[in-house]
Amino acid sequence: MYTRSVTEPPFRLIRNGKPTFGTFRGVPSHLDIKGVKYPFGDVPLPAIITRFLIRSTLSFNFSIGDYIGAAHFFDAKLFGFAETVFWNTKTNTKQAYRSYIGPRKRLVPIRLSNAICASFRKTRYIRISWDRRYNKISLLFSVKGDSVRCSANAAFTGRLNAPDTAEITAVTPAPTQRRCSATWLTACTIHGALSMAATKTLPEKTMDDTDGLALVSLNRAYYKRETVTTTLTGFGIVNGKKITFRIVSSSLDAADTSKCNANTLFVDGEITPLPQIYITHPFGIGKTWVIQDTESMVDLEFSPVSDHARNMNTFVITAKYHMIYGLFTGTLLTAGGEKINLKGFPGIIKDSMIRF
Repeated sequence: MYTRSVTEPPFRLIRNGKPTFGTFRGVPSHLDIKGVKYPFGDVPLPAIITRFLIRSTLSFNFSIGDYIGAAHFFDAKLFGFAETVFWNTKTNTKQAYRSYIGPRKRLVPIRLSNAICASFRKTRYIRISWDRRYNKISLLFSVKGDSVRCSANAAFTGRLNAPDTAEITAVTPAPTQRRCSATWLTACTIHGALSMAATKTLPEKTMDDTDGLALVSLNRAYYKRETVTTTLTGFGIVNGKKITFRIVSSSLDAADTSKCNANTLFVDGEITPLPQIYITHPFGIGKTWVIQDTESMVDLEFSPVSDHARNMNTFVITAKYHMIYGLFTGTLLTAGGEKINLKGFPGIIKDSMIRF
């Protein structure tokens, strides 16, 4: 069976200009990858330029009550955006809200002890925050509707010290040894509420004091001119156990993905590192997806239910992506050999292309 060493995190991810690669249980003080020596070859670019080429993403994926969705931030220094998308799993109706953010020194934080990432527009207030002094991680959003969308408010909170909370940090080549990608993952139980105002076609909806699951991910990487990424997130309860997984396939992946990746399965707070995964949609992006490995640990199919597609062109960035809500069917295998059978298991696939 596939194994990957999970060790204690280093104090710093970059030492003497070189990344410390590996998968680490827990978190360092900062998810900071600046300082890599010559990340783009032997040309001695000034540090101010190489730091500028680091891009960051932060996502809070949730499944709670009748709702599944995600809030995410993208930080490209000169340009950033925040977006929250969620679906009602009973009606399959979708709500999506975006906010563009201008130049700033840093939008997505690097500090893992306590930090806030937020869009402060009055019509698009979206905030992800964490504070280890209070063992708290949370998502808040208050977004104003329009002629096609309703106004919505939500507050979800998880505990970082709960027995079923698990955190890992993975540092991998991206894709060569000179560059790196660092990812922090937290799987936890959340508690919260969500309310949606009435529209001409939809009645008012309120969900109070409900428990659910969340997967929070923060990534910083030295991006190439064009980056293509597919991210799978699934969360639900199977036979009384809380199951969460995250699988990524990207043009930033290491040359030897089997040894270096951030694919992880969480079961009631227990961590199972997953091998390299092959993700295909042979019949089209809106049809069945096939997710498999060569170690017999992952054998899944994903059936799309609703697709949220975006095309964005600015003077800084071109981005195209699909964020798809759907259902997983198949099997997963834990590090202890336990077979988990999934049927109608909710999840989200994000398929994106970003070009600078």
